Amino acid sequence: MKRSLLPRAFSLKGTAENYWLSLLLFSVLVVASFLLFEQQIQALLNQLGSFLPTDPVQRLSLALLLLALLALDVLLPVPSSLVALLAVAALGALGGYLVIFIGLCLGACLGYWLGAGYFRLLSSWLGLRTWQPGQLAYRLSTLSLICLRGVPVLAETSVLAAGMQRYPLRQFLLVTTLANAGLALAYAAIGSLLVEQNALLATLLASMVLPGLLLGARSLFKPRIVQPELDHARPLEGRFEVSYHYPVLFTDHLFQVANPCLHQQLTQQHPGRTTVLVFADEQLLLCSPGLPHQISAYFSAHASDLHLQAAPIPVPAGELSKTPDVLQQLYAHMLEHGLDRHCYVLALGGGAVLDAVGYACATFHRGMRLVRIPTTVLAQNDAGIGVKNGINAFAQKNLLGAFYPATAVINDFQLLLSLSPRDQIAGLAEAVKVAVIKDGAFFQWMEQQAEALASFEHNASRYAIRRCAELHLGHITGAGDPFERGNGRPLDYGHWAAHKLENLSQHRLRHGEAVAVGMALDALYANATGLLCNAQTQRLLQLLDKLGFNLCPPELALKDSQGRSLLLLGLEEFRQHLGGQLSIPMLNRLGQSIDVHHIDTPMMEQALLRLASFGGPDFVWGEGCTQ
Repeated sequence: MKRSLLPRAFSLKGTAENYWLSLLLFSVLVVASFLLFEQQIQALLNQLGSFLPTDPVQRLSLALLLLALLALDVLLPVPSSLVALLAVAALGALGGYLVIFIGLCLGACLGYWLGAGYFRLLSSWLGLRTWQPGQLAYRLSTLSLICLRGVPVLAETSVLAAGMQRYPLRQFLLVTTLANAGLALAYAAIGSLLVEQNALLATLLASMVLPGLLLGARSLFKPRIVQPELDHARPLEGRFEVSYHYPVLFTDHLFQVANPCLHQQLTQQHPGRTTVLVFADEQLLLCSPGLPHQISAYFSAHASDLHLQAAPIPVPAGELSKTPDVLQQLYAHMLEHGLDRHCYVLALGGGAVLDAVGYACATFHRGMRLVRIPTTVLAQNDAGIGVKNGINAFAQKNLLGAFYPATAVINDFQLLLSLSPRDQIAGLAEAVKVAVIKDGAFFQWMEQQAEALASFEHNASRYAIRRCAELHLGHITGAGDPFERGNGRPLDYGHWAAHKLENLSQHRLRHGEAVAVGMALDALYANATGLLCNAQTQRLLQLLDKLGFNLCPPELALKDSQGRSLLLLGLEEFRQHLGGQLSIPMLNRLGQSIDVHHIDTPMMEQALLRLASFGGPDFVWGEGCTQ
């Protein structure tokens, strides 16, 4: 049976010299066998030649038989090269070419599908589900696939290996089709020449030697098949790509029964009834006492498709949710309600609650299905959009966490109306941030709409939130580093100081409020170093001021026992958070930033003093940039 030959295909020597030695020995044995049995073979071939059909129907039947033999070559012990030359002898150059080409293509597809496991019973019968293809499955390249199409046994095992390692299907079809076209052409040309010269004996000899010549020619490029014992030093390499897709949706009145948004997201990828558990910001539940009833009524109306496991479970609001104790409570609730990886978790809350629930979902059963429903401005335009989750630990912000995208993010603008004016405005700091580093036109629009934004006017606020979310999502998905493997993070503009200010204020300052202060401080530092001109620095600080941010909180003046600014100690903490070289985004103009890897401490101290006097008579602009 052919499957007994499969492992042997991977025991060939991995050097050009051994290829040629094997080829020479093979050719000598073939020629010797013909010399010894020439008369008997010639008589047999003459008898076979008299049986070649001349009737069109018989010729068609023979063509279909030969095509089937080539297509099933991966399963049957068929000498494909002999079948190919027989097709040329019986059907002519053109007919033989078509039969060979179509048969080889069908055989390649069948082998790929078998290797990929599409025919499970047949794959099990052939032993493919336990077959380890060794080096070829890990190192199969386009060149290998092309060359191996002409080598007996290896032709079949190469397509099996391609299927087993899920070689890209489109590329596989293109490569094998072109290789099969060339191979069919070679068989047709050689077969036609030899048949015309009435050299059937030489034809048969060529059918056996031609694959050997292809194997030898392949060694001139680069030997790919290596004996395991000669390759101990080479490391094994694992490489795969995971594609993430999650929609960010905008709606109103999400839990009204007639709104299909949530129902579609919970049922479109999950056959059968979907089990859902809801975690909600406890402050949101206090401000919207009717929300639990709305959620219950929504799921009752969709009871045939959705099952609400329990009433919404409250989670502490703000940074109080991002603690190891709360994380353990989330795990306990998920375990108590018997959640598995096919269930959904809905997280309703601000950025901190989404961080904590997201971290629990990322680690419970190694990944739960999560739908984020941000309920603050900051969460809808920034925190809820990204892929980061985490909690605070050991007095450091976001020390523990995971990158884990949600299944979907749904923004309901109506959920923002119950927020206090302070929380509504705090979230706009992230819109200013992404505008000054990504979109100068958006920044200019915010300047023009400053009064409307400061009062949280409906249309202006909706546009600012959506545009900010769009810019954040575009950076996460398009900048090539969604999981932040590198040090350059433009979305962290103003954040090194913001993280420290939040800790110094014991989270009295909202995250957005701290980011506004951090942006102002970094703008003044960039101005002092000549990166950012006076006029643009002034525009940024004035916009933040018009939106209602206090840029001079008392935490700016805190010092340690040695007289050092506690805020500036945040630079080293931020470097540790990055995990390597310090990289701080700094503005060089509105709408564009660059990474700075060294901070001049005296200059930063001067910027800090200037910020502390902002709005007062002692405030002065820098002299390093006057344009």
